[in-house]
Amino acid sequence: MQETKPTVRAAVKATIKAEAKVTAKVAVWDLPLRLCHWGLVASIAVCWWSAENHNMAWHVTAGYTALGVVLFRIYWGFVGSTQARFVHFLQGPAAILTYLKKFHHRESSASPGHNPLGALSAIALLLCALLQAGLGLFAIDVDGYEGGPYADYLEFDTARAFAQWHEWNFNLLLALIALHLVAIVYYQVWKKQPLARAMITGKKALSVEHAVPESAELKSVLVPALIGLFLSVGIVLLIRG
Repeated sequence: MQETKPTVRAAVKATIKAEAKVTAKVAVWDLPLRLCHWGLVASIAVCWWSAENHNMAWHVTAGYTALGVVLFRIYWGFVGSTQARFVHFLQGPAAILTYLKKFHHRESSASPGHNPLGALSAIALLLCALLQAGLGLFAIDVDGYEGGPYADYLEFDTARAFAQWHEWNFNLLLALIALHLVAIVYYQVWKKQPLARAMITGKKALSVEHAVPESAELKSVLVPALIGLFLSVGIVLLIRG
């Protein structure tokens, strides 16, 4: 009997460990949030391409699109499904430090939504994109022909300063995007968490202890999404004049 006790204990521990690794596909990201994510990716890419090729028509269109997407995402951060709401995923310094301590661990349980670092990244990208669009509204080119809708209300030198800040901030935005991509690769390769796939399918593989039932709220976002679309498009049209 004395020899069987360790074997039984070991078997129990192995069973518990195996159960902890069991995962389930859980609906996390709603469709409006995913459309926002990829819409911002596409609009920023077009902004970069059009600026490099001096195509102001496409640049302006992409800039207004990015502004509309950011405005919708801010709205969705208050009325969207649970994982999309700022109050749900924004955490304080203590939570961030705790997460940093285990950041290098290979086997870490995926959180249902943004982890504390991912939340900071998302907010930084949103604020930087919003600032980028705002600066563009007051910027003007070196010849004084092409500019934002409010550039004419400023002195030429001031509008040119906005253009310079617009360029500097875009470089900062690109740096944040690069850091974001590095993090995605790190989580994919080291932690075996396919974050990009989750943002496409809306589902995440979570351990049983962290899995939550698929919420009906992910299926009932049409009305608030339409309201948000109306508001964001309306604001952009008012700004554009």
